[in-house]
Amino acid sequence: MVLSELFDEMPFNDRLGIELLDAEDGHAKGKLELSSEHSSNPNTMIAHGGVTYALADTIGGAAAVSANYTVTPTIDMRIDYLSPATGGTLYADAEVIRNGNNVATVEVDVTDEEGTDIATARGTYKTGGGDGSSAWRGEPDE
Repeated sequence: MVLSELFDEMPFNDRLGIELLDAEDGHAKGKLELSSEHSSNPNTMIAHGGVTYALADTIGGAAAVSANYTVTPTIDMRIDYLSPATGGTLYADAEVIRNGNNVATVEVDVTDEEGTDIATARGTYKTGGGDGSSAWRGEPDE
């Protein structure tokens, strides 16, 4: 599995503008350049919380995939919004803090280009168990 190709093929990432910068050994980095389409306010740029969440979840998932070499769907994610994102580029930095047989836990920090803390998140991703089939593959792992 080539992780960068997997993420390049995701229509959602393309639609939002999420770019995977690096992912290996349970760590991933990514970015998203904000535009008017990301705003929750028609009069000024304030990124919708869902944009920040999507960036955190996507890059958190990339960290989990890089540690497990398989698709790792999100089970749950909790996010704390620390500051509004008001323009420029958002960056996400994700690290797997526990990689179990069935679940990985990932911490993600989202900052802006000035280093302002925008959000912090903790996600859990499915890494194993079940019969090996998934909505992404349809067939059990061989």
